[in-house]
Amino acid sequence: MDRGEQNFIKLPVFGAKIYNKMMSIAPVQNQISQIAQDLLKVIKRGRLLDIGTGHGKLLKEIHKLNPQIELYGLDISKAMIELAKTNVAQIQVNLMQGNINSTIYEKDFFDLITCTGSFYLWNQPKESLNEIYRILKPNCKAVLFETYKNYDKEQFKKALKHNLKDETFLNKKLLPRFLKKQLRMTYSVEDVEEIIKLTDFTNSYEILKVIIATLPIWMRIELRKPNEILK
Repeated sequence: MDRGEQNFIKLPVFGAKIYNKMMSIAPVQNQISQIAQDLLKVIKRGRLLDIGTGHGKLLKEIHKLNPQIELYGLDISKAMIELAKTNVAQIQVNLMQGNINSTIYEKDFFDLITCTGSFYLWNQPKESLNEIYRILKPNCKAVLFETYKNYDKEQFKKALKHNLKDETFLNKKLLPRFLKKQLRMTYSVEDVEEIIKLTDFTNSYEILKVIIATLPIWMRIELRKPNEILK
């Protein structure tokens, strides 16, 4: 069953541009900033991969905060990669079109791997997490930020209304619809835990419910690759 990958593979250029405009609003920029600051508590230097990098603005924010980090972005959509190239044109970023379920990156290559809000779209989540394990260095982490469906709906409604109070009429209509569609498709915290337990990360993970940009719909999934000698 396709969870949405095919839609992004076929995404036209104008679709990527519309997405880029929608994601340029202040609440989303706040989300990007908070996630970047969280990640920089985990890594000071080395290679960082952003899966489903989309518009590439998380990589741009990370570079602004710490230009010593070597940045990589992976996205299944050619249109999104072209968009990201434009958005990060002034910095050095290795961008690649591809699927995280099978990559050409070397084993034990990355110091940190991250992803924001696209795990729920992966058609092969177990295989994709095992690929993350393969390309992650021992003693390093993957930190994924993902929405979950068993959230407090009333708290979410109030937070979203507050976030969009200064936005245009069109954004106030379109963004809630876009986000609610995602929340209908996304996993529960328990679903994610069941998937992780079937992967190489089975004994080395932590899932925390977190609030990002005032929205109580996020979980922070930390996956640790232990030293092979100690495994």
